[in-house]
Amino acid sequence: MRGRKGAVVATLAAGLLWGSSFVVVKIGLSTLDPYWFVFLRFTTAALVALAVAALAGQLRQALRLLRHPLVVWMGVTNAVGFVLQFKGQTLTTAGKAALLVNTNTIFVAAASRLFLRERLGPAKALGIAAGMAGVFLVTTGGRLALGSSVTILGDLTVLAAAVVWTAFVLIDKRLMAAGGVSVRALASAMLIVTAATALPAALVFGSGRLPPVGWGLWPVGYTAVFCTVIPFALWTWGLKRISATTSSVILLTEVVFAMALAALVLGERQTTGALWGGVLIGAAVLLASLDSRDEIAAGPDIVPE
Repeated sequence: MRGRKGAVVATLAAGLLWGSSFVVVKIGLSTLDPYWFVFLRFTTAALVALAVAALAGQLRQALRLLRHPLVVWMGVTNAVGFVLQFKGQTLTTAGKAALLVNTNTIFVAAASRLFLRERLGPAKALGIAAGMAGVFLVTTGGRLALGSSVTILGDLTVLAAAVVWTAFVLIDKRLMAAGGVSVRALASAMLIVTAATALPAALVFGSGRLPPVGWGLWPVGYTAVFCTVIPFALWTWGLKRISATTSSVILLTEVVFAMALAALVLGERQTTGALWGGVLIGAAVLLASLDSRDEIAAGPDIVPE
């Protein structure tokens, strides 16, 4: 039980750090090209992760994992997801982006049932419903109409990122189920592949060249360390002890924090509906963490080749 509670806390901490990224990314996109932003973020994150892996004596394992097909697919899907999110955030608000990214909970729940053989108990099902209702209220205040600052193209682009990250979650879960994989080594290898995949996108679609070194790059450093390396390690560690669906529901808390920070820093307005949404998301986290019927995948052949 202690391990499972620790996994819930670690996943929650990861959600809060990831929640801050939406606001920092929005600030960074005011001066940085989205494609180069993604490349610089993950190049920096990869260097930090490699240094940590080297200090832990896991550098060789990280380099060996670069030849693992699933690790390569993790990096590719991660890069595609972030390119779509960053491009979408140039057209939509930080709060709306937080909502759309977290809709992958629905896709993960369905895919986990089909491919990871996870049971969807009553508490977890109710938690998913409450969580998604809460996310809707937090980001829209209960109104169906979209604000004038949000474009349909930006919404669809970020939504596409959510779909891509569903595959990312399932691949990571399968690697953890196989056992014998160091979180530090896996993070390092995955980030290297992500940066390598993001470079061609920056060269082809990015505007201009690499931005000059200066204080204007602080969003790159922040998102690389506090929104990539640290939360990924926490989240992956948590996935060893809780199901992919439970993890996704807990991560809905990142939306609450993203909206609060957006209100404080970017001046995005909050409503009574948003406050009630926060209550629903809190209830969803509680329901997910109390569900004792999680089934952790026991072998590497759960997801079909």
